[in-house]
Amino acid sequence: MADQLAVWLYGSIVAIVDHERRRPRLTYTEDALHRYPPGTPLLSLSMPVRAERYPQGTTKPFLDGLLPEGESRRTIARDLGIDPADTYGLIDALGRDCAGAVVIQPADQPAPPPPSTLTAEPLTAEALQALVENLRDAPLGAGGRVRISLAGVQEKLLLTRMPDRGWGRPVDGTPSTHILKTEIARYPATVENEAFCMRIAHHLGLAVAGVETIEVGGRKLIVVERYDRLVAADGTVERIHQEDLCQATGTRPDDKYQEDGGPSLRTVARIVEAVAERGSLDTLLRVVTLHALVGNGDAHAKNISLLHDRAGALRLAPFYDVMSTLCYGDDRLATYIDNVRRVDRLTRARIANEGASWGMPRGRCEAIVTDILDRAPDAVAAARDETEGIPNTVLATVRSQLQRLRRDGPNEAVPGQQ
Repeated sequence: MADQLAVWLYGSIVAIVDHERRRPRLTYTEDALHRYPPGTPLLSLSMPVRAERYPQGTTKPFLDGLLPEGESRRTIARDLGIDPADTYGLIDALGRDCAGAVVIQPADQPAPPPPSTLTAEPLTAEALQALVENLRDAPLGAGGRVRISLAGVQEKLLLTRMPDRGWGRPVDGTPSTHILKTEIARYPATVENEAFCMRIAHHLGLAVAGVETIEVGGRKLIVVERYDRLVAADGTVERIHQEDLCQATGTRPDDKYQEDGGPSLRTVARIVEAVAERGSLDTLLRVVTLHALVGNGDAHAKNISLLHDRAGALRLAPFYDVMSTLCYGDDRLATYIDNVRRVDRLTRARIANEGASWGMPRGRCEAIVTDILDRAPDAVAAARDETEGIPNTVLATVRSQLQRLRRDGPNEAVPGQQ
């Protein structure tokens, strides 16, 4: 394990991560202090540029936010011979390609290669199938020359789409460009479910990650295009820095749900209003309405992200991981909406109340919620036509939510806590 790790951003080392008994600490470099004014949220809102070293309590949640979670983390750690709790050791092993623009590697190694899809290792159809079939034992496709990391619990494979549209393994620091997710075993048709819900969002005019569905070895997968990568025709890749709202608030991934102490929507809204471009609160309320519409109870703070430009300005990232959890009988809300904790008990009035609690004019909130619900039937129909194999349970859940939300009047009396 390296004594120090270099955090590369935009071709320069901007920070050094060291450790004391495997407790990671981060210090911005003199170069970063010279280039960026104090207080610039270069890596994270939770770690603005400053001369003083950040302790473990601040550094670890940010790094953990780059790493896989749950069984995927434990499996990768076991294969690497690393304690799953050893954040420093895991980011040392996996940090060559992370969410956003950072590359983290031992400080004594040469600069990362120029990011390009041309350096990926081309995959045959048979090799791709083997990677998909082996995801339980090799999450993310990590191992050997593939040292990559991405947050989340669900089984997924990170690949690079090459200029000839073929797939490649992101070896030796090659940037991955797409995320391939298989069906979740205990929840049938999650591939069609997510593709359908993401397409509803797209047809409602919301910025969401691009999706498609494919089959590999008879297994259906949803392919999600990474919005934190810009790929030129010649294969050159620009990594775009981003952080999720758990990282921005210094929250551990294990605490992402509000019932576990994770960020509330009001906390998220306060940050968005303070740092993101004008109109972002409107966008956030539209997405909250979308989650209510499709019955997505898993919209926690790690599923909301901010994009950072090179000068330090921030904006809401495209949204992702939108699917109906209600159709599987799970009615819990990861983040409460006007203190309602069950997605099937939401009303349009409660959604508007939530927006008003952020400081938005009540009439504006009602107009946004009404607009989404009025345009939803056409968006649902268009998404249905584009998504093959949607189970009736998913369609019925979304239609039921839409009917109920449209039936509730905007001036409905507000009940107590639910």
